[in-house]
Amino acid sequence: MKYYVKSYAKINLSLNVYKSKGINSLHPIESLFQEISLYDEIEITPIKTTTVDYTITYSGFTIPTNSKNIIGKIIETLAPNLNYSYQIHINKKIPLGSGMGGASSNAAIILKAINTIEKKEWSYEELLKISKQFGSDISFFLKGGLQHVSGIGDKLTPKKNKTKQFFTIIYPNIECSTKEIYAHFDKLIDKNYQKITQYSNYLLPVVLDYNKEMATIYKALADNTSSPIQLTGSGSTFFIETGTKKENLKLKEKLLKTFPNYYIQDIEALYNEQPLTLV
Repeated sequence: MKYYVKSYAKINLSLNVYKSKGINSLHPIESLFQEISLYDEIEITPIKTTTVDYTITYSGFTIPTNSKNIIGKIIETLAPNLNYSYQIHINKKIPLGSGMGGASSNAAIILKAINTIEKKEWSYEELLKISKQFGSDISFFLKGGLQHVSGIGDKLTPKKNKTKQFFTIIYPNIECSTKEIYAHFDKLIDKNYQKITQYSNYLLPVVLDYNKEMATIYKALADNTSSPIQLTGSGSTFFIETGTKKENLKLKEKLLKTFPNYYIQDIEALYNEQPLTLV
């Protein structure tokens, strides 16, 4: 039996970042995570076996196919308690290093696949505990929708929004290293606190200061629209909110003419929480 699953991306509607509490400690955050309609397509084929293994193939954006991929790391870690090997193909539409959580979203899907295929019957709390081994954002993707996220990404509170929201996302084919951006945040925060905290995403001015190419792109985008240019996560995807789906499509077409080499998509917000199993 094969499973075909959509693995959705996210954007940060807001992101407050605070100083870490020690060397190698994660930074506490306050953020609104919004699941969006951009998604990877994942095909999962379980194979009954005595020796657990996996293969990862892909189309679209390039991804690792070994344990450098969170999916591989999850299967290798949980292998002693699994009864199936997994053939996984990902049609990758969410770029890596884009700030849209594609790897974490894929990881959440694989945990749900294991929960389904292996008949684990894990609760959300059990899935959450397992997911923390592999990344802080996975907890959001276990449910999705619109969530207030705090702590180190592990405290989630669902939010309601009855108003449809539309966004144009602009990925300029640049990968931003989360580790490097947070390290630069640590260098800037004390001397530039007022400047940094005036943005809805504290990391936007940090990214623009750290990466001059991103700063140039930000200015070029601002010259082509009167709407605020926002950043998701630590970058590198910018996004612009529009009032209607029609306006969204119009903005996408305009920006594609000006920036034909960028990955630009019109997307909308998703509000329904996702199930904990594949079926």
